[in-house]
Amino acid sequence: MDFVANFDASATAIDQTVTPFDPNNPDSFNSSYTSKVYDSLGNSHTVTQYFTKTADNTWEVNVQVDGGTTPVSTVPVTFNPDGTLNSPTGTTNISFPAAGANPMSIDISLAGSTQFGAAFGVSTNSPNGYTSGELAGVRVENNGMVFATYTNGQSQLQGQVVLANFANPQGLAKTNGTAWTQSFSSGAPVVGTPGTGVLGDLTPGALEGSNVDLTSELVNLMTAQRNYQANAKTISTSDKLTQALFNAV
Repeated sequence: MDFVANFDASATAIDQTVTPFDPNNPDSFNSSYTSKVYDSLGNSHTVTQYFTKTADNTWEVNVQVDGGTTPVSTVPVTFNPDGTLNSPTGTTNISFPAAGANPMSIDISLAGSTQFGAAFGVSTNSPNGYTSGELAGVRVENNGMVFATYTNGQSQLQGQVVLANFANPQGLAKTNGTAWTQSFSSGAPVVGTPGTGVLGDLTPGALEGSNVDLTSELVNLMTAQRNYQANAKTISTSDKLTQALFNAV
């Protein structure tokens, strides 16, 4: 779980010998934040972090799970005088049992957290777990990747559509319907993913439209019909003139 926050540098330090940490006593900590995590069965659990300032640039983070009264972990946190995080430099692991599921093991990273004179605020709270989900649909990207999408907001790559190009597409041999197959004239196919080389992109969810300009074709048809009629009139006139000449003779 990536967790980034600003710890309030102006917060008052709490003497833990006088006010020991107690999640039910707001005076025993300065701020708190709850994150939702999931076990191997998809059941949700709450991980609550309580932040207590113990001295200048020194904090203590008590981590509790599912509203328990005993911290599963207590992590000391220190900051540099410029407000950047000094420790911990790595992740902090918390482990706890989950009924009917695999034991939970969570690595919490505070990397990027700061301590400035501003109110406590969380900028990143990103656990990588998720609950169970049902298949909701299929999504195809313009690079041909096919993803299955689920009701829990997750998606998984199922495969990728590839394209093929030929040195002479006009040489493909027609089999039936709109199916074509490789021939000696077409050459061997060059297979690749959409958008690479000379291959184009895909447009998911769209049907290919006609590449014929109907207006231009209608104008051409009308022009051809007019030319035909003119030629027919010319031939008809020529026949009448010839007939008139024969009658005169």
